[in-house]
Amino acid sequence: MITALRILGVLVLLGIIASGLLFWTSSRDVQIPPASVDFASLSPSEHDRLVERGEWVAHAADCAACHTDPSGGSDLAGGLPMVTPMGAIYGTNITPSRTYGIGEWDADDLYRAVAMGIAPGGRNLYPAMPYPSYHRITREDSDALYLWLMQQPPVDKPNRRNDLIFPFNLRPAVTFWNALFRPDPEPFVARDPQNAQGEYLVDVLGHCGECHTPRNLAYALTDDHLAGNVIEGAYAPDLRADALVRRGWNRDDLSQFLHRGLSPQGVMTFRMFPVLSHSTSHLSFDDLDAISAYLMPQQPETELLARPPAGALSAEGHALYTGLCAGCHGEDGRGQPHSSVRLDVNTTAMFDNPINLVRVIAEGIPERDLAHGERMQAMPAFGDMLSDTEMAELVTYLRKRWGGQSAEVSAAQVADALKQAH
Repeated sequence: MITALRILGVLVLLGIIASGLLFWTSSRDVQIPPASVDFASLSPSEHDRLVERGEWVAHAADCAACHTDPSGGSDLAGGLPMVTPMGAIYGTNITPSRTYGIGEWDADDLYRAVAMGIAPGGRNLYPAMPYPSYHRITREDSDALYLWLMQQPPVDKPNRRNDLIFPFNLRPAVTFWNALFRPDPEPFVARDPQNAQGEYLVDVLGHCGECHTPRNLAYALTDDHLAGNVIEGAYAPDLRADALVRRGWNRDDLSQFLHRGLSPQGVMTFRMFPVLSHSTSHLSFDDLDAISAYLMPQQPETELLARPPAGALSAEGHALYTGLCAGCHGEDGRGQPHSSVRLDVNTTAMFDNPINLVRVIAEGIPERDLAHGERMQAMPAFGDMLSDTEMAELVTYLRKRWGGQSAEVSAAQVADALKQAH
């Protein structure tokens, strides 16, 4: 008994020492790059140039996607929920409000928050703030963003308290997560000099990996960069070059998709629609082409064609398609320009995971403006009309007919997909 207690005591002591080391590792004072400019001595032209660059950074980094006010008050006043397995985290107010926003911050404070996830006073930000990606932002771009943010109208809107389960509601515990998973600030140096701008936009400012990369049990990004991931009830698809080519993408279509939100391969939906609205639609074609070239180093030369059915098509699935879908999308699935998307080359039916296809059919898509004059007409929701079995028949039919997916989708998979969405 005494021996067992001694062993337990040693283990507890080792645990305390290990925890202390982790806490010290994450809390140590990391040197940050000095400010790139003297803000007090900027000439008017330098000031304007920096503000313009800051606006570009805000769009490229998609700040509004998380910090927008869902009530429509401001793109930066916060309040938008981000749903995680641990609960909801609400985007904060990053207007220059001195009471509720970042009006008391200086440029170093913003750099530490963006690149390290540390707010003034040493307060940890939750890694819903994508500092594991932003850690490579250049100091020049962080400073430009700071100046632009300080030019925006202050909004005195209080931040909403996060709704996380225990122990994730203990913010100091993020220190341990940071010790294990947070990279140190490392201003951008291109790993791929041939596509430096695309790499910077995809891997740093655009933080694409935060949604498109699988996460481990600690909710940290794995090494399967851009390999696809289910997040907030939707599948963020595999963006690796071979996967994009298999799904029929080429560079031109990908750039158009990011510019207008629509291409033969599909339309922006779920959390990509705000990305279009706040970020990619504001980027130049030079930027979008750089993104496409980085994601697809080789331009495929194959023509975009519908693939042959991946197995026998059921009569039940065909009847459901004819009754519910063919009126807009056509019996041949070729859709109608600027009205109903093509299904014969639509990538949503090609994903291994059917969750997005199930959700689109169940929830529909609202009528809305996309970008640069492109619009999407409303697609009705069929969730209340179809049983899980009927939904499974229709989804299986679409995936077999045009998605190259031969596996049957079960009613249980449909029910699980709908459960994940809510």
